[in-house]
Amino acid sequence: MSWSIHHVNLQAKDVRRTASFYKMVLGMAEAPWAFPQSRGYLPGDPDKLALMGDGRDSHSGLHLIAPDEDFAERNNLIHNPSKGGHVAFQVDDLDGVIARLRKAGIPHSVTGEFAIPGLRHVYVEDPEGNLIEINGRL
Repeated sequence: MSWSIHHVNLQAKDVRRTASFYKMVLGMAEAPWAFPQSRGYLPGDPDKLALMGDGRDSHSGLHLIAPDEDFAERNNLIHNPSKGGHVAFQVDDLDGVIARLRKAGIPHSVTGEFAIPGLRHVYVEDPEGNLIEINGRL
Protein backbone atom coordinates (compact mmCIF):
# COMPACT_ATOMS: atom_id res chain seq x y z
CA MET A 1 0.00 0.00 0.00
CA SER A 2 1.31 3.44 -0.81
CA TRP A 3 1.13 6.20 1.79
CA SER A 4 2.36 9.72 2.40
CA ILE A 5 2.11 12.31 5.14
CA HIS A 6 -0.75 14.65 4.25
CA HIS A 7 -0.64 17.08 7.15
CA VAL A 8 0.35 17.64 10.74
CA ASN A 9 -2.32 19.07 13.01
CA LEU A 10 -1.17 21.01 16.07
CA GLN A 11 -3.36 22.14 18.93
CA ALA A 12 -3.12 25.92 19.32
CA LYS A 13 -4.80 27.73 22.19
CA ASP A 14 -4.09 31.00 20.35
CA VAL A 15 -4.39 30.13 16.65
CA ARG A 16 -3.62 33.63 15.36
CA ARG A 17 -0.45 34.03 17.44
CA THR A 18 0.72 30.54 16.50
CA ALA A 19 0.06 31.13 12.77
CA SER A 20 2.06 34.38 13.00
CA PHE A 21 4.95 32.45 14.57
CA TYR A 22 5.12 29.98 11.66
CA LYS A 23 4.87 32.84 9.15
CA MET A 24 7.70 34.76 10.83
CA VAL A 25 10.06 31.87 11.64
CA LEU A 26 9.58 29.58 8.63
CA GLY A 27 8.09 31.96 6.08
CA MET A 28 4.94 29.88 5.79
CA ALA A 29 1.92 31.40 4.09
CA GLU A 30 -1.60 30.92 5.34
CA ALA A 31 -3.99 29.40 2.83
CA PRO A 32 -7.79 29.50 2.80
CA TRP A 33 -9.67 26.48 4.12
CA ALA A 34 -12.26 25.13 1.70
CA PHE A 35 -15.05 23.21 3.39
CA PRO A 36 -16.87 20.37 1.63
CA GLN A 37 -20.63 20.62 1.20
CA SER A 38 -20.94 17.61 3.51
CA ARG A 39 -19.09 19.55 6.20
CA GLY A 40 -19.27 18.18 9.70
CA TYR A 41 -18.80 20.29 12.77
CA LEU A 42 -15.53 22.12 12.11
CA PRO A 43 -15.13 25.69 13.33
CA GLY A 44 -14.19 27.92 10.40
CA ASP A 45 -13.42 31.05 12.40
CA PRO A 46 -9.77 32.15 11.77
CA ASP A 47 -9.33 32.31 15.56
CA LYS A 48 -10.14 28.57 15.72
CA LEU A 49 -8.57 27.09 12.57
CA ALA A 50 -5.65 27.93 10.28
CA LEU A 51 -4.07 26.19 7.31
CA MET A 52 -0.42 26.73 6.55
CA GLY A 53 -0.47 25.08 3.13
CA ASP A 54 2.57 23.43 1.59
CA GLY A 55 1.31 23.85 -1.97
CA ARG A 56 0.97 20.11 -2.73
CA ASP A 57 -2.81 20.18 -2.62
CA SER A 58 -5.49 22.39 -1.16
CA HIS A 59 -5.20 21.17 2.46
CA SER A 60 -1.80 19.54 2.90
CA GLY A 61 0.76 21.10 5.20
CA LEU A 62 0.27 22.31 8.76
CA HIS A 63 -3.14 22.63 10.41
CA LEU A 64 -3.57 24.69 13.57
CA ILE A 65 -6.75 24.16 15.57
CA ALA A 66 -8.07 25.46 18.86
CA PRO A 67 -8.88 22.62 21.28
CA ASP A 68 -12.62 21.97 21.35
CA GLU A 69 -14.03 19.71 24.06
CA ASP A 70 -17.22 19.04 22.05
CA PHE A 71 -15.57 18.26 18.69
CA ALA A 72 -15.78 14.46 18.93
CA GLU A 73 -19.32 14.38 20.26
CA ARG A 74 -20.58 16.85 17.65
CA ASN A 75 -19.08 14.68 14.87
CA ASN A 76 -20.11 11.35 16.42
CA LEU A 77 -16.47 10.28 16.87
CA ILE A 78 -14.74 8.43 19.69
CA HIS A 79 -11.53 10.42 19.08
CA ASN A 80 -11.06 14.19 19.33
CA PRO A 81 -8.63 15.41 16.65
CA SER A 82 -8.75 18.99 17.97
CA LYS A 83 -6.92 18.06 21.18
CA GLY A 84 -3.28 17.11 21.50
CA GLY A 85 -2.39 17.18 17.81
CA HIS A 86 -2.03 14.39 15.27
CA VAL A 87 -0.30 13.44 12.05
CA ALA A 88 -2.40 12.56 8.99
CA PHE A 89 -1.38 9.90 6.51
CA GLN A 90 -2.93 9.56 3.08
CA VAL A 91 -3.31 6.02 1.73
CA ASP A 92 -4.48 4.53 -1.55
CA ASP A 93 -6.71 1.88 0.13
CA LEU A 94 -8.60 3.33 3.09
CA ASP A 95 -11.15 0.49 2.97
CA GLY A 96 -8.28 -1.98 3.46
CA VAL A 97 -7.05 -0.03 6.50
CA ILE A 98 -10.57 0.02 7.99
CA ALA A 99 -10.94 -3.73 7.42
CA ARG A 100 -7.64 -4.42 9.23
CA LEU A 101 -8.63 -2.19 12.15
CA ARG A 102 -11.99 -3.97 12.46
CA LYS A 103 -10.41 -7.42 12.22
CA ALA A 104 -7.91 -6.51 14.96
CA GLY A 105 -10.65 -5.02 17.17
CA ILE A 106 -8.89 -1.65 17.34
CA PRO A 107 -11.23 1.24 18.24
CA HIS A 108 -11.37 3.81 15.46
CA SER A 109 -13.56 6.64 14.21
CA VAL A 110 -14.59 6.65 10.54
CA THR A 111 -15.99 9.70 8.79
CA GLY A 112 -17.15 10.44 5.33
CA GLU A 113 -16.12 13.66 3.67
CA PHE A 114 -16.52 16.16 6.49
CA ALA A 115 -13.40 18.31 6.95
CA ILE A 116 -11.40 18.26 3.72
CA PRO A 117 -12.98 18.20 0.24
CA GLY A 118 -12.45 14.90 -1.56
CA LEU A 119 -11.18 12.96 1.47
CA ARG A 120 -12.73 10.69 4.07
CA HIS A 121 -10.97 10.09 7.37
CA VAL A 122 -10.22 7.48 10.02
CA TYR A 123 -8.95 8.45 13.47
CA VAL A 124 -7.13 5.87 15.57
CA GLU A 125 -4.56 5.77 18.36
CA ASP A 126 -1.29 3.93 17.84
CA PRO A 127 -0.03 1.61 20.63
CA GLU A 128 1.65 4.58 22.38
CA GLY A 129 -1.58 6.61 22.46
CA ASN A 130 -0.65 8.97 19.62
CA LEU A 131 -3.70 10.01 17.65
CA ILE A 132 -3.32 9.53 13.91
CA GLU A 133 -5.62 10.39 11.04
CA ILE A 134 -5.68 8.22 7.95
CA ASN A 135 -7.19 9.71 4.80
CA GLY A 136 -8.35 8.25 1.53
CA ARG A 137 -9.76 9.83 -1.59
CA LEU A 138 -13.50 9.50 -2.19
